Amino acid sequence: MKKTLIALLISLGAFAQNTISVIPKPQNIVQGKGKFTINSNTQITVGESNNESKDIADQLAMRLQIVTGKPVKVGIGNGTNTIAFVKNTSIEKEGYILKVLPTGVTVEASNPIGHFYGLQTLLQLFPTEIFSSSVQPKISLTLPECTIKDQPRFEYRGVMMDVGRYFFPISFIKKLVDVLAVHKLNILHLHLTEDQGWRIEIRKYPRLTEIGSVRKESMLGHYNDQKYDGKPHGGFYTQNELRDLVAYAQRKFVTIVPEIEMPGHALAAIAAYPELGCTGEQYEVGTKWGVEERVFCPNEKTFEFIENVLTEVIDLFPSPYIHIGGDECPKDAWKKSQFCQDLMKKEGLKDEHELQSYFIRRIDKFVTSKGRKIIGWDEILEGGLSPNATVMSWRGVEGGITAAKQQHDVIMSPNSHMYLDYYQGNPSTEPLAIGGFLPVEKTYSFEPFAPELTVEESKYIKGVQANLWTEYVSKPEYAEYMLFPRALATAEIGWSSKEKDFTDFGKRLTKHFERLNQMSVNYSKAYYNVDFSTEKNNLGQPIVSLKSNDATGLIRYTLDGTMPNEKSLIYTPTKKILVTGDRTIAAALFSKTGNIVSGIATKSYVISKSTGKTYTLGTEPKRYTGGEKYALTNGVRGDINNNEPWVGLNGANFDFVLDFGKKTNFSNVSVAFQGAYTSWIMPPRNIEVMISDDNKTFKSIKKMDLSTGVKIESFVQQLNIAVGNNNARYLKILAENYGKLPEGHPGKGTPAWLFVDEVSVR
Repeated sequence: MKKTLIALLISLGAFAQNTISVIPKPQNIVQGKGKFTINSNTQITVGESNNESKDIADQLAMRLQIVTGKPVKVGIGNGTNTIAFVKNTSIEKEGYILKVLPTGVTVEASNPIGHFYGLQTLLQLFPTEIFSSSVQPKISLTLPECTIKDQPRFEYRGVMMDVGRYFFPISFIKKLVDVLAVHKLNILHLHLTEDQGWRIEIRKYPRLTEIGSVRKESMLGHYNDQKYDGKPHGGFYTQNELRDLVAYAQRKFVTIVPEIEMPGHALAAIAAYPELGCTGEQYEVGTKWGVEERVFCPNEKTFEFIENVLTEVIDLFPSPYIHIGGDECPKDAWKKSQFCQDLMKKEGLKDEHELQSYFIRRIDKFVTSKGRKIIGWDEILEGGLSPNATVMSWRGVEGGITAAKQQHDVIMSPNSHMYLDYYQGNPSTEPLAIGGFLPVEKTYSFEPFAPELTVEESKYIKGVQANLWTEYVSKPEYAEYMLFPRALATAEIGWSSKEKDFTDFGKRLTKHFERLNQMSVNYSKAYYNVDFSTEKNNLGQPIVSLKSNDATGLIRYTLDGTMPNEKSLIYTPTKKILVTGDRTIAAALFSKTGNIVSGIATKSYVISKSTGKTYTLGTEPKRYTGGEKYALTNGVRGDINNNEPWVGLNGANFDFVLDFGKKTNFSNVSVAFQGAYTSWIMPPRNIEVMISDDNKTFKSIKKMDLSTGVKIESFVQQLNIAVGNNNARYLKILAENYGKLPEGHPGKGTPAWLFVDEVSVR
């Protein structure tokens, strides 16, 4: 199967072996016409003043020995027919200069880090089999002549792995370190503690792992399904394992940043030591995903506990950063606690947000006293930012912008582009994920520098990080599927220049998939998926275009929603698909030999009197736009698993006016609303339909109060509204936003989202 896939990807446009195809893309490449070929007399050398980089030379020698089965010598000095690691003190810390000549290779750097990154680029110049874990008897160790001058754009280039929800073996974490290092990612952020599990041995508090590391069961399906597997899940890393992991990562110049969550996401710790909560009650380790109201109480016992925990954590991890979470901390327990209310009065804190800031400032002071810096999610901005804190901006980039303007260091990690637990393709054909839609091209499009920042303020943007939360990711192979290739896009954002071209990245990515195959990485093939775009003809009918990122394959499709096969219709750009009636189009990319390469992409179309017509909205969407200008009349119907086709309004009513262009007869209006409680999306409270001939005076023809009962499960509320026989040019639909999220909701008191789908008039 693996060999077949490699051959298939080659047939889909991989480059010739002597073409330079490196990820992340180096800053400067000049390619020559010659080549250098390693033979039995080739030596790897380090300069006499560069013995500190001998370990890098040894890593290359070991890689060559693995794939050739023959030892390669490492010596001192340089000369012809050598791969020489040379010290050049004028090069910046992580930079390097790589020169491949017909007579030999030099990797210049000022220190071992630069030599290591030069080595990663050098390896990508070899045939892809260089990354194999077994002898490759047919490998030709030939390198293209070139000069590469390179250094990173950002100092912090990270990936977060959540091991709190599901425990992942140390062998997988080491493999992840290997793959990150190949791509010059230098941070692995381990999310070690959660409501659902405590994963790190703390010797002073043995119950953290005896009790806190095991939950009695895990959720099945989506959160809204409220189903459980009935099987205990647990695991933790011993301190010896973590010391070994840290040393392993250091050799690859990957820093492990530990995260100990506080004051929220702490139920596993409270289950082990009830006195850490505000009530002292005995709880179980969490089994539900989501936000938990039982949080650390900011009393002296808690601070003593956290300081003792962090003392052991700091001893284990030499990282300059200690991540303390700080996100999604409900204040209910604090509001009910007399101790917390008294503490607020004593400290002059006006509300519970300032109490959280007080909590974070105390931890910041302690961590700073140990010579380290804290990182927290952007909620730590609420109530006032701790003096030495670095902000990890996840709720968009706004938190990062605010922090940078306050002269605080920032890691950009917006969920819109950097949350790798989102779907990469059609949810109906993808493994279960939390929701959302994040293809690799959207991740790749992210720019960490915000235009709102001055040049001076932008200096506080230290880098970028992608995050893999694992509520729905329980196995290493699925974690790899979600991480790659989107983590490779993250690597290029962090390392390469601002000017990027996704088409160029994609060409290199198809080559790079061969390397991932050699490393046995179970990456997603969603890059090859077929994308739909619609336009309209002069009759307002949808005209559908199909496209894949890889232009060398064949797109085959069906018009009845059935799965395409090697005999299905072939799409050609010169013959787009005209949709004249309700139908579902299914499409996939095939190799020219007939093998399916991508997942199955589908779109459902509904054609009515409103299709292709223009409209106005009282409030224009900003984040969820439906993907195009007139998304609500493009004939495309969305579904519950993908937010892309939906128009989303945060806290605002749906105020929609459709222009038929002329007076039109109709008797039915159909519109869909989404309900997704855990995503803060609520259906409207009521809806009113009106008509007008002048777009000034409107007459109400139907008004309906809708159920305001809260439903936990996700659903689509498809309203088919009979309005009687009407004849009008303008149609107006008003739907009232749910308003503030209700009691019991994790976001209670904040504005609800209103998601609207296709408006169909018949």
